[in-house]
Order: sequence, then C-alpha cells, then structure tokens
Amino acid sequence: FLVELLPPKKRLALRYLDQGGPRPRRQARAVVFFGGQAEPNITEFVVGPLPRPSSYRPLRFKGGRAIPFAARPMSQLEYELLHRTLAEAMEPLYRLLRDSTGFWYHNCSQRCLTFTDIAPRGLAPGERRSWLVLQRFVEGFFLHPVGLEVLVDHRDPDPQRWAVQQLWYNGHYFSSPQELAERYEQGTLAVARLAEPPSRQLFSSYEPRGRFATGTPTEVHGAKVCEPQGRRYRLRGNQLEYGGWSLAFRLRSSAGLQLFDLRFNGERVAYEVSVQEAIAFYGGHTPAAMQTKYMDAGWGMGSVTYELARGIDCPEAATYLDAHHLYDADGPVRFSSAICVFELPTGVPLRRHFDSDFQGGFHFYAGLEGQALVLRTTSTVYNYDYIWDFLLYPNGVMEAKVHATGFIHATFYTPQGQRYGSRVHSHLLGNLHTHLVHYKVDLDIAGTGNSFETVDVRFENISNPWSPGAR
Repeated sequence: FLVELLPPKKRLALRYLDQGGPRPRRQARAVVFFGGQAEPNITEFVVGPLPRPSSYRPLRFKGGRAIPFAARPMSQLEYELLHRTLAEAMEPLYRLLRDSTGFWYHNCSQRCLTFTDIAPRGLAPGERRSWLVLQRFVEGFFLHPVGLEVLVDHRDPDPQRWAVQQLWYNGHYFSSPQELAERYEQGTLAVARLAEPPSRQLFSSYEPRGRFATGTPTEVHGAKVCEPQGRRYRLRGNQLEYGGWSLAFRLRSSAGLQLFDLRFNGERVAYEVSVQEAIAFYGGHTPAAMQTKYMDAGWGMGSVTYELARGIDCPEAATYLDAHHLYDADGPVRFSSAICVFELPTGVPLRRHFDSDFQGGFHFYAGLEGQALVLRTTSTVYNYDYIWDFLLYPNGVMEAKVHATGFIHATFYTPQGQRYGSRVHSHLLGNLHTHLVHYKVDLDIAGTGNSFETVDVRFENISNPWSPGAR
C-alpha cells in the first residue's frame, strides 16, 4: 500500500555527519495490507539496503501493539466497491432523487450524484462503518449536498456482505432505503427540492465573476516576483543553501515535507523540522457532520502533492521539482512540479532606522531589504488544499507556515443545524470546526542536550528605589 524512505536513527546519522563514522544504510518503510489471511492484518516492514534490497524484517511498535485491520486507510479498490454497494442500495430511491434534485446515483450518465465519506469509521474499535454524504456531481460538488446521508457497514472482507445500516434525509432518520422510498411514494415525506443548477457561473465554481465597486483594474497582471540578477540560492539534489542556511529536505508520502540537518553559518540549529499531521474536528446536526474528525495523514496527506501552477501556486521564476510516491499504486508514480523553491520579497524591511536630528533633517538612514527563501508544496486532501511553506530569513529565523484553501467541508442546511454553523447558501451549512496542525521540531542548538521549558511572567510588587513609598 505504501513505500517510503525510512530515515536512519539520529545517533547513526550524527555519527556519520559529525564524527566521520560509517554512512547509515538506506532503508525503506513498506506498509502491506494482508487482507486474504485467516486473521487480516497490517504489517510494516523495514526493507534494505537501498537501492538493491536483499532483506526485510517487520517493524515493531512499542508494547508490541498491532494495527487493527479495520483501522487501515481507504484504497481506491475499496472506494470502487463502496460505490457499487451504494449504487445498488440507491436504486429504490431513484424517483425521490430524480424528482427532488434532478440527479440520481445508480445507472446515471450525465446527471450523477457522488459522495464524500466521513471518518472516523465507527464509534468503537473494530468497526468500519462510514457515513456517506450524497452530492450533485458538478464543479465544487463538496458544496452541493442533496440532504441524504447513508451509513454503510463495510467491515466484512466480502463486499457482498456490505450493507446500508441507516439513512438520514432532510432532518430525519430511516432504517433502510425501502422505508425512505415508501414514505416518498405515500406522500408523507418532507422533501427537500433543490433548484436546477445553472449551466454557467455556478456559485461553487472557480469561474471569475462580479466586479469590485471601486472600478480599479482587475483584468491586468498584478505584481510579480523577479530575480533581476539571477538566483541567490543553490539547489543540488535535495540539498538547499541560501545565505547562512543549509539543509536537506524530502517529501514524505505519508505526511509531507521534512527538513533535516538545518544549519546556519555551519552550526546546526535543528536536526529535523517536519510536518506530522493535520486534524479537523467538526460539529453539526447531520450524522456526517457530528461524526467528522479528520486526521489527514490517514488520507495520504503527503502523497496528494499535485502539479503546481506556475505564476499562481508559485512564482514563474521559481525552481520546480518532481516528486515520486508509491501510495495505493502498483509502482512509483511521478508527480510533476510538486515542490517549488523561490526567493520572496517580504515587503517589509528586515531592519531600518531613520536617525532624525529633530530639526527637519537627519543624521543617517539605514535599512535592509526584506527577503525570504520559500520551500513549498501542497496537499489536496479531497476538499481541502493545504499550502505548506518553510521560510528561511537571512537573519537566522526559520518559519513554518500553512495556508488552508480549497472548499469548505459543508453539510445540508436544516434549521436545527444553525446551532453548529452558518448558512452559506440556500441548502448549505458551513459547519463550525477547528484545525490542528502538528509539526515535529527537534532542536539541536549548541549540541543535542537540549531541554524545553515554558516561562510564565508575573507582576512583582516592589518599592521604587529612586522614589521611596512609590510602587
């Protein structure tokens, strides 16, 4: 399912980097799903040495804990089987969906419904039950729920035994598609009828529309990044140098960018700084909304690093690098221009001072232009697009930054849902949620024997030494 580089242990790497010791063996981490065994399991292996591996061994976890097979990430094959299960289950709802939305799920060609699945997949260990949000398959389908959510149990290794356990439609629960269809045929169902989507300028599309009230020009190019005297950084393979900075980087398929051996003027300040996880917790009235707790590394956050658009995702003058991932595929897949490197004017001086003579003149002015080197990639995890930046400043500051864009994770609007979000369109609720982004920061300032502590500031009430009695 997944193959990626397994970094060596830190002590072995430092022995090689700092003490002239032997070069650590290059090894890979391979994650294999054994679904056909009597007891299906997920096993991780250490494979090496690279590039011509000759041995492997299981990768053990502390305490000997095993990974439950039901907790595995979704694969494209499982999605296809889930689609077939849902298509069969939605057949009794053809008339309801056609009449209320103009779209349907089974046996469709042009006016199709699709779905977004929710995690975690259950409420107890060992479960694999997913709520599926049905949506019109149009541009920005994430913003087009039709009011139907379906709970599918897909834990059994045999897809023929997968089954719909429950449905939610327009604020009410139903035990089966047949029950929901019967209520519609009897005329006792509160139907959510959706307007026909326009053929152009759909509200969820990225098609530019509208004008600013000021009338300032919008149809001409804005400011651009340029390098009037060439690049001021050096890139050799995965080794990056800029001003006093030097580091190595890689794009990890499971989680994203990792920086190693960060040095400033030759002195190591960090052994590793890396993206580890992005989490989003949601609230809502629909079952899918209240269940949503996404942990995006479990969705291959580092492997969905699609091609960057020149002049938009990164400046046209940037350096673009390809990435290779082996994630839910038969072999490595090349992602063109998945990483970019560029120098960026910050628009703020790095430092400046105007030394006034307080008589209308000045003694001197001094200032330094503000620039930073940016190492960037993106992760498109279904509706969300994360833009991951590491910025290196010439004064020894390093900044990690993430921008969240794309589409919101939204659910069908009901009056009860307004307790958990805002109505952003006629049938759409933007749900309240919280994002947590996790980084690993292994500082090695003046050696590896570092500690971490927090300092609290409090007021101290003392007598003023130059004005007795005053405090």
